[in-house]
Amino acid sequence: MTGKIRATTIAGTLLGLALLAWLLARAGVGEIVAVFSLVGWNLLWLAAYRTLPILVDARGWRQLFSRRTRPRFRDLALARWVAESVNTLFPVGQVGGHIIRARLVSRIDRSAGEAGGTVMVDFTIGLLTQALFTLLGLALLLGEAGLSRETSGIFIGLVVALVVLCCFFLSQKAGLFGFVARKMGRLLKEERFTSLASSARDLDARINEIYGRRSQLLVCLLWRLLGWISKSGENWLFFYFSGARLTLAQAIVLESIATAFRSAAFVVPGGLGVQDGGLLLVGSLLGLAPQELMALALAKRFRELAVGLPGLAWWARAEAGGHGRDG
Repeated sequence: MTGKIRATTIAGTLLGLALLAWLLARAGVGEIVAVFSLVGWNLLWLAAYRTLPILVDARGWRQLFSRRTRPRFRDLALARWVAESVNTLFPVGQVGGHIIRARLVSRIDRSAGEAGGTVMVDFTIGLLTQALFTLLGLALLLGEAGLSRETSGIFIGLVVALVVLCCFFLSQKAGLFGFVARKMGRLLKEERFTSLASSARDLDARINEIYGRRSQLLVCLLWRLLGWISKSGENWLFFYFSGARLTLAQAIVLESIATAFRSAAFVVPGGLGVQDGGLLLVGSLLGLAPQELMALALAKRFRELAVGLPGLAWWARAEAGGHGRDG
């Protein structure tokens, strides 16, 4: 199984790199370099700006904890930073980082069940708010470019994603993790799955308890939706530094649709080529120049490294014991 996953990851990476190289060649490397020359060292502001969405997402996640055991905001922000770094730079299907943030928070003298439960609910709310964000972007795109075959395809994909999300939510409410652990125990007939099933049942109970906090769920949802929208500022900043004009609506359209493309291609590490192609496709519908769009795509890759590498370094330090029990 591990060999198949590794082969899929390698194949996805090679295909993504090939697609990205083709997109760059098609847009014109010289023209892309010219756009970067206008932006210059202002690229660093894109990395600094990423702090805002991370903080907003952490604020939303914090709402899911019970008020008496709610962790410090700083601890959650750091864990959220590590999660984004891992999901961005490692081939973990955009979910491995969420496991790590649950582990980091559970080490701060709190139960793993509550940390894991809040992460699963936050992850689900993140998917829901991303769908809403994509719907907002699609509505703005229809206002800018009108109905076309491309916009119709995006809408159909969103409907399918919402159906899958509803099934995932209902399966959590029905005790998904305990069910999976019990089935694995019966299938493999190993004693170690007895304790795993017990932990899974505890996680299911925690998740249902969190879903019972309706007002906190709503506040989390609003923060997470704001987090998605705030990420659009990165697009506006890049075009501002390049001397080109980009409206807030166009910035939201670019971010929402390109992020949806990346999420759909979770088997491709970092969404290589897919996210970039999504930017080019949607940007062309908005009348933006290909070289500007591909320069933006590369700027996002630079930001991923500038934010992600320090995040991985902090994680390594935390795992080595430098983080401490109290953060």
